[in-house]
Formats: sequence, structure tokens, C-alpha cells
Amino acid sequence: MAAAPQSGTMFFRGVQTGRTYAVDVYVSDVVGGAVNFDSGAGASASSDSFYIAPENIILNDFSIVTGLTDTTKISINANGVQTGNRLRYANHLNTLNNRPLLGIPFRAGSKIACSQEA
Repeated sequence: MAAAPQSGTMFFRGVQTGRTYAVDVYVSDVVGGAVNFDSGAGASASSDSFYIAPENIILNDFSIVTGLTDTTKISINANGVQTGNRLRYANHLNTLNNRPLLGIPFRAGSKIACSQEA
């Protein structure tokens, strides 16, 4: 099928401050492709493929727009190491009011990245 790029948002909560970090993401819908994170002007195909944790944070929610055709999930990495967490799009669509609450921790300064999987 033809790739159908979509946007989404990752919601992190600061452990020390309680601050919410809402980070836009761009998913190209290409197997093996990187997820792009907002690097200042919204997430797009040309934005950074990582997000640096500003403090100890916890990924609480991931929301994605429906319509991706070639990929079904993302794999989460921290500092180049797979965390063992895979988020299936069907469970995290922005139209769902009962998305599962996540609790994926990252240390301050961690380079968070995601790759797309079929």
C-alpha cells in the first residue's frame, strides 16, 4: 500500500516538577522509519528523529491520528537501546477516550527515539 503519514502526540510528565510535556510527532508510515519529534516548529518529515528528556520523565500517553496503512506500531528506544515497549496504533488512536495509561520512565538527558514496525 501507499504510505499514509500521520501526526500524533506523546505526553510526558516530569517526575520532579509534575510538568506535562506534550510533544508532537510525525509518523511517515514507512516500516523501519524513524518517528520525527517536534524540534521547535511542529513535527514534520524534516524534524529531529529524537527527543531529549528535559528532566526525569514518564511517558503517560501516546495519541495518533488514524489512517496509517503500512505500519501498525512503534518501538521505543532510549539512548539507542530498545526499551522493550511497543505501542500498537489501534490502542492509541486519538479518537479513543480509553487509551491505556502508560508509565514508561526516562532519565533526564535520555535521547528518546521510536522506530516504525509493520
